[in-house]
Amino acid sequence: MSWAVEEWKEGISPRVLQKIHELESQVDKLRKERQQRQFQLESLEAALQKQKQKVTEALCLNPFHLVLLLQSLMKSPSPASL
Repeated sequence: MSWAVEEWKEGISPRVLQKIHELESQVDKLRKERQQRQFQLESLEAALQKQKQKVTEALCLNPFHLVLLLQSLMKSPSPASL
C-alpha cells in the first residue's frame, strides 16, 4: 500500500521532492507536539478536577479541616509552573 501512496510523487523534480519531504516531516513533528500538548491539557484538567473535588469536600467539613486543606493547596505547585 505504501507504494501507492508514494506513486503520485513519480516524475517530480528532486527539488520539489525535497520540499515535500520537509513538509511531511514538519507535519509529523506538529502531530507529535499536538499529542504532547493534548496529554498535558488532559493532565491539567484532571488535576483541576481533583482540586475542585477537594474544595467541594472541604465545604462539607468543619472549618478546621477547611483551613488545613487551604494550607495544603497553597503549598502545592501551581499548574502554571508545570
